[in-house]
Amino acid sequence: METPRHEFDRIPARRPALTRERLLRAALAVFADHGYAGASVRRICQRARANPAAVKHYFGNKEGLYQEVLQAASSAFAGTDPTAGGFADPDERPPEEMLRDLIRDQLRPVLRRNTIGRYLKVFAWEDMQPSRPYKQFLASGRAPAVASASSIARKLLPPDASNEEVAVATAWLMNQAMPFVRNRDVFRAAPFGLRYDNAMVERLADRLTHLALTGLAGRPRRLD
Repeated sequence: METPRHEFDRIPARRPALTRERLLRAALAVFADHGYAGASVRRICQRARANPAAVKHYFGNKEGLYQEVLQAASSAFAGTDPTAGGFADPDERPPEEMLRDLIRDQLRPVLRRNTIGRYLKVFAWEDMQPSRPYKQFLASGRAPAVASASSIARKLLPPDASNEEVAVATAWLMNQAMPFVRNRDVFRAAPFGLRYDNAMVERLADRLTHLALTGLAGRPRRLD
């Protein structure tokens, strides 16, 4: 089956200076759609209209290419790419506000297939099927969403919370919105009938935030 054409496919393949960028963009799309295990260098190169030898030249192998995608996601969520949005320094804002932004960002993929949405889909695959490169990425301490969730958890849990409680709360916060992203088609159909639009995402972010705050603090907490 012919690989679908996308916006970046209009860039002429004969321009060598763009080959690396084309491979990264194609890899992000393929990893987002198929996960690390389901992606192949061949499929990525078909989408990028590049020679497989280019992957070896620029990234070494598929794992090296994936690490570059994860690093790009890290930079976007850390706020180094101002056009991509992402997580600000948890210490700069109230944890309640940071928590809502964390959850709302997790919900973005249900609205559109933008870059942030694709990054989040890559992380969603890792939640279900953790890969070795991703485990190495987490061990390196370069995952800003995890750091943000951990900081939020520490601030909202009781002062005497143990490290184990913080770790559990961090993992829990990282997955607040994922069921609505992964099962979008299920929730859009009967008997749920959810309408996925901007207003619904804002309402859902509010509700999930209040539930998370209640669970973390052991009592209701209000954003205002």
